[in-house]
Amino acid sequence: MKKSYTKNYLKIYATQFIAIIVNILSFVIVIPYLSNNSKIYGVYSLCISFTIFFSYADLGFFNAGYKYASEYYATNNKKKEIEITGFVSLILSIFLFLLSIVLICFAYHPSWLIKDISGGDSIIAKRLLLILAVFSPNMILQRMLQIIYGIRVHDYILQRVLVIINIFKISSIYFFISKQGYNIVGYFLFCQVVTSIGLISALLYAVKSFSIPLKILIQNIRFSKEVFQGVKSLAFSSLYVTIAWILFYEFDPYVIAKLSGAEAVAFYSLGLTCLAFFRTVFGMLFNPFSARFNHFIAVKDFEGLTTMSKTVMCTLLPAVVLPTLSLALLSKPLVFTWVGDKFEQSVKIITYLSLCNILGFITYPASILVVATKKIKMLYYTSTSQLIVYWLGIAIFFQKHGYIVFAYFELVCFLGTAMFYVWFICDFLGMNILKFIKTVILPALPPVILLMLILFSVRGFLPLQKSKTGLFEVVFTGAAAAFLATVLYYFTSKFFRNYIDLLFLKFRKSRSKVKAANTFSLNTYNDKA
Repeated sequence: MKKSYTKNYLKIYATQFIAIIVNILSFVIVIPYLSNNSKIYGVYSLCISFTIFFSYADLGFFNAGYKYASEYYATNNKKKEIEITGFVSLILSIFLFLLSIVLICFAYHPSWLIKDISGGDSIIAKRLLLILAVFSPNMILQRMLQIIYGIRVHDYILQRVLVIINIFKISSIYFFISKQGYNIVGYFLFCQVVTSIGLISALLYAVKSFSIPLKILIQNIRFSKEVFQGVKSLAFSSLYVTIAWILFYEFDPYVIAKLSGAEAVAFYSLGLTCLAFFRTVFGMLFNPFSARFNHFIAVKDFEGLTTMSKTVMCTLLPAVVLPTLSLALLSKPLVFTWVGDKFEQSVKIITYLSLCNILGFITYPASILVVATKKIKMLYYTSTSQLIVYWLGIAIFFQKHGYIVFAYFELVCFLGTAMFYVWFICDFLGMNILKFIKTVILPALPPVILLMLILFSVRGFLPLQKSKTGLFEVVFTGAAAAFLATVLYYFTSKFFRNYIDLLFLKFRKSRSKVKAANTFSLNTYNDKA
């Protein structure tokens, strides 16, 4: 009997939803306190920005290691799973050590990093950078735990730990930052200590729950030629994709600042904020299936993988398409009620950038499949073509159209990549393009048409003045229209309807078991009485 992971997916989604709420609270509570002293907060922000380099320090070995560890877990080869986990941790340790040396150099010479820094600000920068260097092993531990929990589809346990850590961070701000003092170094140190305690606790829990010998895990944090030979091709391709992604996705604000100035960056950043938000949410939706795809590959259950791929695309289609389309259609009232009409130039940018995700229900599972099936050349082709088209288009059209071409060509590249993935997914599923359209796309047309009719009808009546009430009205309108369209999708999509019915059936059975257990306990108690 195959093991069901449905409950795990739901637990992951529930925990990640809570994590999003906690992160929003962090923006609302922590940042206003820290920004009371703008100059020191600027130093703090710059120091924190170094953590992005920590996330890239595995040189692509994390993604490759995660794939192979998932396969070994699926075949119950714990020895190989631990070897892979230890090897990835070693690679990350080496490069984090090198980055820590760089941080220490900046700590003793902060003027190399920050122009005209001196006095107390220099001391604060030094202490923050030293703390960041000393606690860099937190990233190693977190990555290790992401593999251990992730390949078992138990991500929600680690996420709960991270949520608790963030709650402590938010709560502690009142003790370190107040009218009486501004101890940002103490706050940062406390955050790092709490993170260490939380991650160590999660490691000990994993060791006990999953029967992983801690001593053996530590002993396997070493170089293995065998493991390196097995993962290097996928790891190096992941590294190339990462570098190409940074140049494509992360580099544009700096170029816009250089070519069009700070105000243009402000207008463009509003669209990037929306794009990043959707990227986070969609990553949350699709990531839990990464380990399962690798499980199917490991046991050579290609029929199960094919069925799951169709189910994932069709089931998550409304969660991707409908909110994305709502944002694109309501971009003007959203911008005006959120930040005011002075950001009118952001409207088209948000429209273009939000539509980048319109085919995410195809690109996300297809990209997971590409890695799972080790289609390494495809990773090179898509990343390289995306990068060339993007910057070539900007070089040709920027002079005439201005910085709006950044958003336009980002949309062109995302849609082009999506078309490429459609071809790949059709080939993998063994169906022609017409059958793919009939199975996946056509059931979504009536809900999309309904959504467009509703929003085109009401958007002329939505407020255009900056206010929290107006913003809530716009968001609620988009959400309500998306919900009604999703209800219609239940009747037009067989895959979506079957999955929802299955969830409802499992929920009823679970309720029945709980009720039966409670009845049995009550009868037992009455008999004893």
